[in-house]
Amino acid sequence: MQRALIVDDSKTAQLRLKKMMTRYDLTVDVAFSAEEALGYLSYRMPAVIFMDHHMEGMDGFEALKIIKANPTTATVPVIMYTAQKGDVYVGQARALGALDILSKEVIKPSNLERVLASLKIYPVAHHEAVAIPVAAGAGVVTPLQPPASVEPNSESEKPQHDAAASFATTDFEEMQLQVARLFELHIADVRQQISEHSRYVVRRLSNEIEKAAEKEPKIGDVPLSVINEEISADSRRANRLSSSLLIFILVAVGLLSFQLYETRTALNTLSDDYNLLVEGNRQSQALVSSMAEVVAQSNKELSKTSLNSGVTAAISWALDTNLQFEFNQAPLNEELMMQISTLVYRLASVGFEGIVELNIHRGNFCLQQASNGEYQLAAPNTPADQCLLLADTTPDFPVSQYLSLPYMNFQDNAVPIKQGQIDLNVVSTGIGEPRVPYPENPHTVSAAEWNAIAAKNNRVTVDLSAL
Repeated sequence: MQRALIVDDSKTAQLRLKKMMTRYDLTVDVAFSAEEALGYLSYRMPAVIFMDHHMEGMDGFEALKIIKANPTTATVPVIMYTAQKGDVYVGQARALGALDILSKEVIKPSNLERVLASLKIYPVAHHEAVAIPVAAGAGVVTPLQPPASVEPNSESEKPQHDAAASFATTDFEEMQLQVARLFELHIADVRQQISEHSRYVVRRLSNEIEKAAEKEPKIGDVPLSVINEEISADSRRANRLSSSLLIFILVAVGLLSFQLYETRTALNTLSDDYNLLVEGNRQSQALVSSMAEVVAQSNKELSKTSLNSGVTAAISWALDTNLQFEFNQAPLNEELMMQISTLVYRLASVGFEGIVELNIHRGNFCLQQASNGEYQLAAPNTPADQCLLLADTTPDFPVSQYLSLPYMNFQDNAVPIKQGQIDLNVVSTGIGEPRVPYPENPHTVSAAEWNAIAAKNNRVTVDLSAL
């Protein structure tokens, strides 16, 4: 039986994912940290690993790097099962070798089934075709058939082959378990030796401290009592000299007091002159500051007027530009990215700083199913009420499907984005928020008229958020 490993420090998240995987013929193991997961991989290879990102100690990305850097574990599929969101995070995870990303917050059994189906892991009662999402822009849904089993050459060969394979697998698993047990026993023995050695060192130090306390303290080779006696003799000699020094100190203090009095008088005169100078300087600085504020306010208003006019012109250009795409076309294709590139550079040229959000809207097209099972646009003269609408096929519109190669190249190389002046963000509204409303009575229009409205709603809109 194949194994799956869940690496997450949250027991609730472990139980939730483990419960969803009971439909599959899998033995599910769990690890509460990345370090524990790496120890697990030293003696057992699972069919798939579900890795959390934020954990105590080593995080998910660090563990993913180690797994993919080790030739023994590099081929194990790793799926990031995390609450992290965002296209940047998805790109980083895939760049490090993650097969896919599942969200803890919105995970559905269909999402888990899609990911496991890509690894040829199906539910126990799986006998029918499994539908998988179509790549971005394909416009059709293709059923995926489970792989056909390979028949043995003869009836006599099959039991012998299965028995030999089962025996080899069992021996290999028992050998792995024995190595793991020996490893754990060795760690326990080392910990016991460290503990006993620590107790021995503590007892020895305690005995040394007690022996030292019984002896007369010394500084170097001289006993402390001899040193105290010498200090007392020095103290008595110092008392005899203190009377003579006291008279000398009093005379010196008197002379210093007279000099301090004369110095203070001179300092008072200098202080008055300095205060007058500071007051004059303060008035001058106040005048200069007032003039600078007036000039700065004027420049700010002028710059704001210029920036607002430039941004308004760029938005007007974006509204007048056709950012629609065909039914079977990728939203962020090369043609649309050229227009978006023009908008970004126009905004940067007028000093705009903020977020440019690309919102992808899908039209609710009138479809029909071809003989091969794929969905395509219905014949033009077909009544709209006899069509299968795109919304009825229950499609998913994840943002990750829209991150095309032209979009990724532009995001990595555009100067305003690399300098941090403008941030490009992609969101998906799906078939919601149509710009042109659909007819309330589909039986009154044809498929061609319905799809003409859906084509207008198949578009990319631009929203700006200034920082």
